[in-house]
Amino acid sequence: MEDEYATATAVQSAWADAFEKRDLDRLISLYSPQTAFWGSTNDLHTDPEGVRRYFTNLPPSYKRSLYARPHVLRLNEDVIVASVNVVFIREIDGKDVELPYRMTHVLVRQKGVWKIATHHASPQVA
Repeated sequence: MEDEYATATAVQSAWADAFEKRDLDRLISLYSPQTAFWGSTNDLHTDPEGVRRYFTNLPPSYKRSLYARPHVLRLNEDVIVASVNVVFIREIDGKDVELPYRMTHVLVRQKGVWKIATHHASPQVA
């Protein structure tokens, strides 16, 4: 059985890289065809096109994301849950502002490839 921590951090690293580069095709490819995606809006997106709409509408002032070490649980051979603190960096009035979030991904292995089946992000309250 592979290391669930390595699996989760590989997916998170790919996500952060695609997010920073605003590579929507690569970002969307990380998600399962059937997903439950809760981003920073009130809308639930349930397929890759909904996720694409979310990221297309996200202001370009979001520059990058910084992941902490995740807490990882293996539910079975093909399902991993990774919960983590993430800091999003957004440029506002020419200055970088840190926006702390909590993020949980449920990862499922589909045809040998790990995909994000559930994405939930919520701001951390100060």
